[in-house]
Order: sequence, then structure tokens, then C-alpha cells
Amino acid sequence: MFNPKNIIIIVIVILTFGIAWRYYKKYRETDKLKVGAISLKATSEIRGVKDLVSIFKNGLQLKGFVEIRNFSSKDYTINQISLDCFVPNSSKIIAEQTNIIQNNIKIKAKQSTNIPLEYKLNIINALSLFKECGAIPKDVTLWQVVSQADKYYKDIDLKKLKMNLKGFIEAEGITLSIDENYPLYD
Repeated sequence: MFNPKNIIIIVIVILTFGIAWRYYKKYRETDKLKVGAISLKATSEIRGVKDLVSIFKNGLQLKGFVEIRNFSSKDYTINQISLDCFVPNSSKIIAEQTNIIQNNIKIKAKQSTNIPLEYKLNIINALSLFKECGAIPKDVTLWQVVSQADKYYKDIDLKKLKMNLKGFIEAEGITLSIDENYPLYD
């Protein structure tokens, strides 16, 4: 009556539909994953001429986080994040993310999770950022800024320093795109 091959095929079909249904329910709620607040600050403040010279001799370190909000009733796992920093005007890349996630990050249902970010701008890219944002004149060289730091420190408007964060966060095949301008010093 019942052929064992038919029973195996029926079991496989039922299992396949069951797994597919589970994934369908999970992916149906993917629109409830949202990018929340982004915080990115320079680790060194510019309070004086010495701080300015230090940035143009050593580069600029940035640390912060990006918040992922999960409004769904399902847990998700982030398995990849790639966010790079660009100058907003020219879209020139000035820093790549230095902390690559080693392990998957779990985003619990109905919770927010902060994912740490770290960047290092080398001296050339730091100078590019200051110039292209209009914080210092475009025709100034690195040597001029370092040797005549007193002169340039008075003219720098740190509120002009902005970066554009571009990239993506991937959670179980779902990609959240990020493209936001962010001020470094408020």
C-alpha cells in the first residue's frame, strides 16, 4: 500500500514547506529592523594649538556606534557590517572601518543593539577633511598648518567638520543601507 519511497518524499516535502514557512515569517518582519542613532566622535578634542598640531602629525582617531533597532518579535543575527567615512562634498573616502566584527552580533526581539565603530584618519586624509569641509583654506599645505598652527587655529570652525558614513549592515540576508552625514564636533 504505502511505498517507503513515497513516505520519504512526503516527509521531505513537509519538512521543506515547514522550513520555508518559518523563514517566510521571519523575513516578513524584516522591515521592522531599523538603523537608529549613530554616534561618532573624535577621541581627541581640539582645545588648543597643541591638539591641532597633534592631529596633523598623528592623524585622527574616531570611535562611536551605530544603533540597530529591532521592532519585530524575532531575533536576528548581524553577520557583516561595512561602514566607511567619506568627505560629504567630493565623496572621497577618508577612512575605512578598523574594527571588523569577529563574531555574529545577536539583535534580540523588541530591543536596540549598539554596534561599535572605530576609524583612523591618516594625516593626509585629516588635512583633506579639514580643507574640503572649509575648516581651513583649500590652498594650505600640511607644513603650513603644522608650522603656523597659531594662525590657523584661530580661523578653524570645527562645526564645519562633517563626514558621510556610507555602507551596509547585513543580518541574515537582509541588508540595511546607511548613507548619512555626520558632524564630528558640535
